[in-house]
Amino acid sequence: MSQEAGTHLVRLNDLIEQYCAPEWKELLRERNVQLTFRKGDHIFTDGQVADRMYMVHHGRVKVVASYVKGQERVIRLAGDGEVLGHRGIGDKPVYTATAVALSETLVNIIPMQLFLSTLKANNLFCYHFLLFFAEELRLLDQHLRDLMNMDVTQRIAKVIKLDMDAFGFDEKDKKKLAFTISRKDIASAADTTYESVISALADLQRHGIIGPGGRRSVS
Repeated sequence: MSQEAGTHLVRLNDLIEQYCAPEWKELLRERNVQLTFRKGDHIFTDGQVADRMYMVHHGRVKVVASYVKGQERVIRLAGDGEVLGHRGIGDKPVYTATAVALSETLVNIIPMQLFLSTLKANNLFCYHFLLFFAEELRLLDQHLRDLMNMDVTQRIAKVIKLDMDAFGFDEKDKKKLAFTISRKDIASAADTTYESVISALADLQRHGIIGPGGRRSVS
């Protein structure tokens, strides 16, 4: 997932700007390709050869992994500036999850080999990317622990918080989320049922934690 309270994962474009040498920044810009994905399009798929690195230029993405045969779980939400596909780095470069556009999404794409060469040639960039990777894995580990220790309503509240951290607030109304994932995706991320999501959202509304319907308001 993107963030936890009090913790902000660094965006890949910020790392490139701060820690890559000018000639490498220029090369990355020259080799960058932009593609637009419509809502529901797969940006990459679990099991596909990981030959590209992706960064969300503008849009909203969910990352889905299969833990049980025939059952998928939303494990991450990614917004503007966030990297995708980095977990495919390794001796056997294969994407281990599927990235799906939640809305029309513009993505920057660079060849994986160029990205790996950039890591090798820019020590500070490599170091800070490693820190970013480690922090992201720590947050995912904490999220999986929370799924085991929290009750259903707490898990759903946390998923709403993850939505808020990934996509932010509406520019005109700072009490409304800029984008709300579907109840089906909330259920997937919280490891519960669609019916439990409906019930828990009603409880959160009764307690004044969220507002009613649409792009949910947060108290």
